[in-house]
Amino acid sequence: MSSSLLVPLLGMIVIILVGIVLLQLTSRRRRRRVRGGHHEERPLRRRAGGILKKIDHGARIALEHGHARSPQWGRVEKEHLQREPTCVACGYRGHHLQVHHVKPFHLHPQLELDPDNLITLCTAPGREHHLLLGHLDEWKSYNEHIRADVKHFYRKSAAQIRADLKWQKKLLTRP
Repeated sequence: MSSSLLVPLLGMIVIILVGIVLLQLTSRRRRRRVRGGHHEERPLRRRAGGILKKIDHGARIALEHGHARSPQWGRVEKEHLQREPTCVACGYRGHHLQVHHVKPFHLHPQLELDPDNLITLCTAPGREHHLLLGHLDEWKSYNEHIRADVKHFYRKSAAQIRADLKWQKKLLTRP
């Protein structure tokens, strides 16, 4: 193939790949909408018996794989948040913080309580670092390079992360 045809061909391939990623993102976003415009899988608080309760996506996914949370998880989670009280991706401090497992709990249940396997990420509106960076926009997925990615995407909003080509490429190969 001549080099004069190679450049336009590569350009077309890149445009097609970007289009596919954008279509996947918009269709996924549309599928997750529920009444009130809330994101079905977003870690919001849900009323359970009149009490506000955080949704624990990790426990739900681990149960699908036959693993239950340790009774010690609450204590370990609280201790971790005392050691690392801000989102490592943006520095956020507040109620929208969650403890994320670097190596996913459903694949490595023996590491559930290991402090070296934990990292703090936020679910603050407009940031959503736990979902976007920790799970690559899909709760059943995980990001094996989370520690490097929080440095690369430091202080970026959800919109900036979604627009980043490096992040879009990660979506195509996420586990």
